[in-house]
Amino acid sequence: MYSTLILALILVAICMPGVWLMSKHAATNLVDKPDNRLPKQSLFIVMFLQTIIIVNLAVSAGIYFGRKAGLTDSFLEGLGSGKLNLTNLIQQAGIGIVAGIICAVVWVVSYYAFIRPRLDTATVLASEQARQQLGLAARVASGGITEEIIFRWGLLSLTMWAVLWITPSQTIAFWISIVITGVIFGLAHLPGHIAQGCVRSPLLIASTVLGNLWVSIICGYLFWQFGIIAAIIVHMLFHIIWYPWELRYRNR
Repeated sequence: MYSTLILALILVAICMPGVWLMSKHAATNLVDKPDNRLPKQSLFIVMFLQTIIIVNLAVSAGIYFGRKAGLTDSFLEGLGSGKLNLTNLIQQAGIGIVAGIICAVVWVVSYYAFIRPRLDTATVLASEQARQQLGLAARVASGGITEEIIFRWGLLSLTMWAVLWITPSQTIAFWISIVITGVIFGLAHLPGHIAQGCVRSPLLIASTVLGNLWVSIICGYLFWQFGIIAAIIVHMLFHIIWYPWELRYRNR
């Protein structure tokens, strides 16, 4: 019980920078909305507490259902028990770096060679301006860490546990679960894109869902095979590698 509590505290703690930065960004965007009646500080507190609740639910779900579904992290489990498994950490870091580079390069090439030229100008400008306003630090901390804890550690573990009631095969259960949660992950980004001024179109929906599904498959597979740290490294590198290309193509 004590080791489980330590593990939970570690997972919540690593999410805090991302939660803080995203809550601050959301409060800044919402304060000037016509229907808003709250001051910026109150909006920040509401967003922060709301996200912390979601993170805690995801952490709890991941610990409970992940252990039953076979989705765990040896390094973090060891830390919870007072053990430092550096061999596992190095393995996760190595595979995470390689997979992160591949994941990012495939997306960058796909986006700038095929997707971006075919999106309408308003959508391109709105989405890229929103990402620039968010900043690299928030994208790495929130997208790279907090989203992985919520969608992979929490939601994927819960979904895979549920699917294992239908099929005894862990492999089949994983692939069904990663597709389901990957699509959910992609759809969860759509309302934000629309609110930022993107034009709802089949290409916007398809590229958002498929792009996030691509990241989900890479991160989910590494979580399943190696641990959540490998998935986090992939997602962080995804944003880090994409960022300079966004600067290069800004206003073009």
